Amino acid sequence: MNNLSMALKNLKKNFSFYALYLLSVSFVITVFFAFTSFSMNTIMLEKISGNGRVEMMCNVISVFLMAFVVFYMSYSNRFFLRRRTKELGVYALLGYRKTTVLSLLTTENLLVCFGAFIVGILLGSFFHKGIVFGITKLLDLSINNSKIPFFNVNAIAKTACFIFAIVIVLMLSNSRFLFKTSLMGLVRFEKSAERKMKFHAVPAIVGFCCIILGYVLALDILRGDKSVWFSIGYTTIAMLTLVLVVVGTILFISSFLPFVVHISKNNKRKFYTETKIITSPNFIYRMRSNSKTLIMLTLLSAATLTVSSVMALSLYYPIAAVSRMAPSEIECRIENESEIDAIKQIVNEHSSKNDVSFLQTNIYKVTSTSEQVPLEYSAGSSKGDSDNEKILRNAGFECISYSNYIALLEAQGKKGALEQIGELHDSECILVKYQPASDNDETGNVYPLLIGNEEISVTVIATTLDNPISFANSIGTLIVSDDLYDAIAEEISPETEVLSINGQSIKDNEALFLDLSEYLNDSPYLQGNSHRIHEIFSLSSSTFLLLGFLVILFFIATGSILYFNNLSAISDSKADYEILRKMGYTDRTVKKIIKKQTISFFSIPFLFGLVDCVFATLVYRTALMQNILKESLILYIPTFIAILLTFIIYMIYYCMTVHTCCKTVLKK
Repeated sequence: MNNLSMALKNLKKNFSFYALYLLSVSFVITVFFAFTSFSMNTIMLEKISGNGRVEMMCNVISVFLMAFVVFYMSYSNRFFLRRRTKELGVYALLGYRKTTVLSLLTTENLLVCFGAFIVGILLGSFFHKGIVFGITKLLDLSINNSKIPFFNVNAIAKTACFIFAIVIVLMLSNSRFLFKTSLMGLVRFEKSAERKMKFHAVPAIVGFCCIILGYVLALDILRGDKSVWFSIGYTTIAMLTLVLVVVGTILFISSFLPFVVHISKNNKRKFYTETKIITSPNFIYRMRSNSKTLIMLTLLSAATLTVSSVMALSLYYPIAAVSRMAPSEIECRIENESEIDAIKQIVNEHSSKNDVSFLQTNIYKVTSTSEQVPLEYSAGSSKGDSDNEKILRNAGFECISYSNYIALLEAQGKKGALEQIGELHDSECILVKYQPASDNDETGNVYPLLIGNEEISVTVIATTLDNPISFANSIGTLIVSDDLYDAIAEEISPETEVLSINGQSIKDNEALFLDLSEYLNDSPYLQGNSHRIHEIFSLSSSTFLLLGFLVILFFIATGSILYFNNLSAISDSKADYEILRKMGYTDRTVKKIIKKQTISFFSIPFLFGLVDCVFATLVYRTALMQNILKESLILYIPTFIAILLTFIIYMIYYCMTVHTCCKTVLKK
């Protein structure tokens, strides 16, 4: 019998055992081929990348993808090799040379990879077409899909070469194992896999303290200027926190958890139950050889959850912030009155409906003699980078009238904000904040305003985040009464004239914005709500798409490794379960034991990853994202969705694992 027929017979005989392996490898190849096809899609890349940024990201992520695929395939191969050591030892006893056994294993890998390659090419092509269609619709691109081939020949060739290289790597790994292990070592490998666990209190306590200290440091960032993140430096504290959490995770899983389970055995009342007397020793027994895998999966799970959470937050938050960055559908500065008619004509060419409103706002710059003025008073008035210096503003309050403020909010559809606003007296004002007030709430502050030769004091009766004008045209906006506004207008010339255009019929009209931009010579003061959202999608979609490939692979690998790891442990203990059944344990009780043993190894990576994700997202949100929105749980909905999807994926793999393990143990 030649190697090919033996390999086919082995795969056919153990198809149920190899099914998930073939499926997971097929998914991995599908993701890799779809990514490769996308990175070689010159038509799409020309549309979404004008400076080579996407191409560079494709090259970088391609390296990570290949490294990760090699790692996952190597781990899976090692798992199946370990499960078959006794069979390989029998081959050796029957007179098979190790080179023949190696040839058999390589043939099996070739067949599995070839099957995964065929499935991956087919599914990957559909996946790639779906990505192209989604990006085309999302960014409203004009692409002739007929010019994009269903099967990219270059991508197929690259994927085939990569899979062949993987087979070579697996062959070298198998040869190292076979020629390093003796004949008796092959036969008795499964029996010698586990060793007795030794318990040490010191590393257990150190691991617990490290991880708690890492989380405390992460929470300290909420103290703002008083935080060690601010006083010592973000980079230093970030690296220290990362090291503490990683070291703490390693020691917590390898030492603290087994130590706690071992100590819990002293509680005889809780320990001597029909399930715990089995599951607790089994957990300790497995931790010796599986702690490294569990640590790796926990860190991988934390990285996957964090990346997916940060991706979701990084996309959703800027879109939510557009309501403040560009509150009107279109807004621009007016340099002379003739521009208004020209702008109206351009708008009318793109919309024939009468729902479009044009509101002109004259903004007056007023200085104050107060020694304590809000941050917004001088924001943007200092020299920064070259782009900032082109639109440098003078320090001062930028005053608009109360009636104009109400009209703008109505045009922008901010009904909720209108309900919270009352009438203003001449000595009162509302301050528009750039960032949410924390420790320094300006409500009640009195600011003397210099109006001509007269000084008039106004009291801040409220602060708001509902700015009616974009930050490109006004920062430090002060809303004053109509009478006071008229008094200012008599003494001072307008600093800025802003035209705000709103209406349902001009929403998402990118052509209108481009025509206005051309007319205004690409003015930096031209802002648009829909345009800004479209711009965010255009700049971010490719980045998140490429990172999404990695996240999907991480999910597949984590779930599959947990599946194989638990299946291996349950299979090794099959004889023990048969003894339990002979002792009177019902099938229902055995299933309960299997579920408890499996859930412990699924819950550790997920729960640790979840906690790490929460603290990492908190640090990212506080340190690296500018806070211009009011704190609300609604902002974290994408993060919750990312976590929920991860939980669902883990539950699917958990249910599959329990089903297969129960089937393996309880089959007649």
